[in-house]
Amino acid sequence: MRSSAWQGLLGASVAVQVLACGDVGSGADTSATGVTGATSLTTTTSGEPTTGGTPTSSGEASATSVDDSTGAATSTSTATGGPALDLGMPDFGGPSECAAQQHVACDAVDGDPLQAIGLNCPGELAVTGGFDGHPDGLRVISQWGQADTFTPREGDSFLVLSTGDLAEMHDAPADAGDVSYHCNSWFSPGDGMDTTKFPPPITKQPVQGDCLSDPSLVGTGDCSKTVKNQFDQSGFKYDYQELRFTAVVPDGAESFSFDLAFFTKEYPIWQDQPYNDMFIGWLESEHWTGNISFDAQGKALSLNAAFLELYDDGGDLPEFAGTCMRYSAGTKWLTTTADVVPGETIELVLAIFDLDDVNWDSFVLVDNFQWHCGDATGPVTEPVG
Repeated sequence: MRSSAWQGLLGASVAVQVLACGDVGSGADTSATGVTGATSLTTTTSGEPTTGGTPTSSGEASATSVDDSTGAATSTSTATGGPALDLGMPDFGGPSECAAQQHVACDAVDGDPLQAIGLNCPGELAVTGGFDGHPDGLRVISQWGQADTFTPREGDSFLVLSTGDLAEMHDAPADAGDVSYHCNSWFSPGDGMDTTKFPPPITKQPVQGDCLSDPSLVGTGDCSKTVKNQFDQSGFKYDYQELRFTAVVPDGAESFSFDLAFFTKEYPIWQDQPYNDMFIGWLESEHWTGNISFDAQGKALSLNAAFLELYDDGGDLPEFAGTCMRYSAGTKWLTTTADVVPGETIELVLAIFDLDDVNWDSFVLVDNFQWHCGDATGPVTEPVG
């Protein structure tokens, strides 16, 4: 059974209205996703995705999005087959610290998922959002494995989203032949929504051009062009889990970032297959509508992404010790950065899902959301440090 609320995990309101950096005002319209001028967010405890639309019985929310069935042609870079974008290293520029960057961690293990990633702390920008998925696929923890690699990037905890039951996270396989009996589960009664498409505003449909050079394309589809090719190899998603929130960008902030790590049980049996479980970080803003977490070849985060470097073939990596990820693979911490406009309302959806099958669980760790006072050269994801 899917949940559009925190399922009792939080024990408190999802969002608390507090003063934002830059003294955000109130009273502006927030009925549309990703539009400027909205300066007030409504406190919510329902956890329904705050797209401004009306939730449907499928767990989706109605919002303006591109029709995935239009069949528009995919435009990719002739050099890489990925998005035709000029993606460089982020240049935050500006002073070393400004009002938008002030933050005092307020998270706790088993606490509020938004606070766990660095949001909604007292005296800071208030955001509204919620979790939509199975409650067994969300946890706030302080460490993964037995190395210092996967410890909090901010505060005392970080968020884990999974396509399977996180009660099994410490259920380590005895050997390589035992892998399929651990973290190889699915949520009953299933995805809980149309498995052939995504909840708005996410769409697999790519834009027909470059959103960075032609801003008129923003809002017409996935500016990254990283979702459709892989998704269409199967066309079915299962065990879809998402955390989404809406925020007014504080004064002085021209970009934001968050840290993440992706693990999957699909290694090694499904390596080099045309489709694998995926993570999507979907941004709705004035500069961009689409996935912002992908590698330099234009691949969304999955077993196919270039960032995977932890391969536990011998079952001896300390990063996966004591977990069900034994004999599997994943990335180290990565940072995704994207441009925004001060004062605009943005929506960010962090989603992970199985592709084609309902088992072989995958995980994403999320932490350290930050506002930055300098801009970034388009969305970019790169290893931390």
